[in-house]
Amino acid sequence: MAFDINVASGDTIVVNPITRVRKPVIYLYPPFSLPDVTVELSLVSSWSFSAVYPPPRTTDSPPNERRAGQAGQSLTWTIAAEPDGTLLDKSSGLEVSYLYWEATATSSSRLLTPVVSRAATPIEGNRDTETFDPSRPSVNPDDSILLHTSKVPGYLDTALKALALNTEARTSFITFWLPDLVKHEYVALRFIAQESYEKAARMRISPVPDVVTRVFMLARADNATFWAGVVGVNVARASDRGLFRVLEWGGMEVK
Repeated sequence: MAFDINVASGDTIVVNPITRVRKPVIYLYPPFSLPDVTVELSLVSSWSFSAVYPPPRTTDSPPNERRAGQAGQSLTWTIAAEPDGTLLDKSSGLEVSYLYWEATATSSSRLLTPVVSRAATPIEGNRDTETFDPSRPSVNPDDSILLHTSKVPGYLDTALKALALNTEARTSFITFWLPDLVKHEYVALRFIAQESYEKAARMRISPVPDVVTRVFMLARADNATFWAGVVGVNVARASDRGLFRVLEWGGMEVK
């Protein structure tokens, strides 16, 4: 079936890419049985839920908040939680190990992703942390680390252990992402500061937990050639044998 979309020669077509946020999962480990726990998750307007399990109660924020870019969709699980991590969803009767959600984002957002993640620490009261924008994720030499894929599993295990993820969570995290990451020779990755991530995906739990740890990774297939721009090397001139060239290389071990 043919149709007219009013595109003429010389027009510029702008494509809004859809970014998929993959498999955030929420574990709950109470020190004793909790028969009635509510978990509310609220997204900013630049993304929306695409998959959720167990099926929760999903609602939209008021239209005036959506227009102001303050909030998007929200959902609520009501569960019973056991010390071993087993969760019983009250709505469906399903017994699960964690709460799962995914979302999609478009480039319509007006929010800003922080340029440098290393300076944005999850310290309470850090007012300078900007909101992570899922529609414009930042993964560049300023805020990420570049690794050969052979180094990724070991690096992730060390990083996730430092972030207090238990053995099951680390294993699930790495085995979920590894098939996609090993398709490439190099991968750039970073972790978003908790405070920044919280502004994009607000989570409220009742009764209030003593500790909440939220780990969210950004990863992008990359290569090592970006160092030329970081260091400031003109590759063409540095390789031109018709020029008088000087090369120095060195390094420093930092302890």
